[in-house]
Amino acid sequence: MRVRVKFFSSFGNLAGVNETELDLPNGATLKEVVNKVLEEFPQLKQFARYMITSLNNRVADQGTVVKEGDVVGVMPPLGGG
Repeated sequence: MRVRVKFFSSFGNLAGVNETELDLPNGATLKEVVNKVLEEFPQLKQFARYMITSLNNRVADQGTVVKEGDVVGVMPPLGGG
């Protein structure tokens, strides 16, 4: 199955792309998407424990199962003042 991954904020700069597509086995979880992202974009590994993931524009737990055509967002923690 194929999912689209969008990189937000500084993660897009670090990855060198704003989005990519990944091939994953059916029944894959967001955690598996993140693992594949970290394999393909090792420059993001140092931020792995702080990553926020979303599925189809909603923040989602990494145990959530993804489906063909889903859009996964990967972003750093949000801050502001």
